[in-house]
Amino acid sequence: MSAAAAATDIARLLDIVQDAQHRLTQLEATAKGLVDELASAGAAAMPRLRELLAAADRLVAAVQAAGSELAPRLPAGSALPAAPNHAAVEAVWARQLQPEREPTVVPIPVARPAASLQDLAASLAALPACRLQLLRGRTPAQQSGEATAVLLRCGRAFAAVVHLQRPGGMEPLRVGVLSAAEADAALSDGSGGDSSSSSLLCAGGRSLWAPSQHAVFQQLSAHATGALEHFLQQAQRAQQAQQGQAAASPLELLLLWLATCGDLISRPSGSAGGGLLLADTVATGGGAVLPLRRPYQLGWEQLWTAALNPHLRRAEPTAEAGD
Repeated sequence: MSAAAAATDIARLLDIVQDAQHRLTQLEATAKGLVDELASAGAAAMPRLRELLAAADRLVAAVQAAGSELAPRLPAGSALPAAPNHAAVEAVWARQLQPEREPTVVPIPVARPAASLQDLAASLAALPACRLQLLRGRTPAQQSGEATAVLLRCGRAFAAVVHLQRPGGMEPLRVGVLSAAEADAALSDGSGGDSSSSSLLCAGGRSLWAPSQHAVFQQLSAHATGALEHFLQQAQRAQQAQQGQAAASPLELLLLWLATCGDLISRPSGSAGGGLLLADTVATGGGAVLPLRRPYQLGWEQLWTAALNPHLRRAEPTAEAGD
C-alpha cells in the first residue's frame, strides 16, 4: 500500500472513530433522558419513552456499524458489547401496555351498625393497620362496660383518644389526636394508680388530653372535633325523626372517619402539588399542616368502605392550605 493510500485509510478510520465517539455521547445523553422519563411514572411518559428507546436503538446500530469497520484493524480479542435484547425490550413494553387491573374492594364485614361497645371493638378489628383499645382512665379496661375512653391507633401515623359520655357508652364526649409516641408516653405514665376517668385529665406526667406538641396533630384534632359534632347532631336528628331502623352510633362513625385519616400523612395525593405536609408559619414555633382532609359528611356504609379501601378515599383541601 502506498503512503498516500495509507494516509487516506488512516484519515477514514479516524473519521469513523470520531463519529463513533459522537454517537456514544448522544447515546449517553439519551440514556440520561430515559432515566428522567422513568422517574416520572404514568401513562403520559409512554410516548416519550418509546421515542428515546428508538433513538437509542439507532445510535447503537451506528456505533456497531463503526465497530464493524474498525474490527479488521483492532487487536485480536477486542469486541463491542452485544446489541440490546429486542425480545426482552418488547416483553417489557407488553407488560406495561396491559390494562391495569381494578383494585379489589374489601366488603364491609358486618351487616348493621354495632349495638354495643363490645360489638364495635370486634367489628373494627377488621380495619387494616388500625387497632382499638378500650381504656378505663389510662389503663386497659377489663370489660367494655368499664371503658371510659377508647384509643384508636392508626399504624404509626397517629393515635386518637375519644372520651365517652358514660362508661361503656356509644356517645363520644370529646376527641384528641396525638402522635404514636405521645400516646405511648401518656399511657406509660398512667400504668398504675387511679384508673378512673379523672386520671385522663389530671394524673401526673403527660395527660392523654394535653394538646399534641406537633402542629399537624393539633390540626387533625380540630378536624376530628368538627367530625364529632357533626355525628352527634346527625344522631340527634335521627332520634327526633324516630327512624325505624337502628342508626349508627356517633362513636362508630367517628372512629371509622378517623381510620380513613390514617394515610393522610404517609400517602401522597394528586392534588395540592402531591405534597403531604405544608409549612405552618402561624403556629408557634412553626411546624407543618395537612393540605388535605377527609370529608366526614358520609353515611355508615360509605365510611366503612373508605376505611377498608384506601384507594376509594376522597380528600378535600383544608382551610389552612387555601390561605
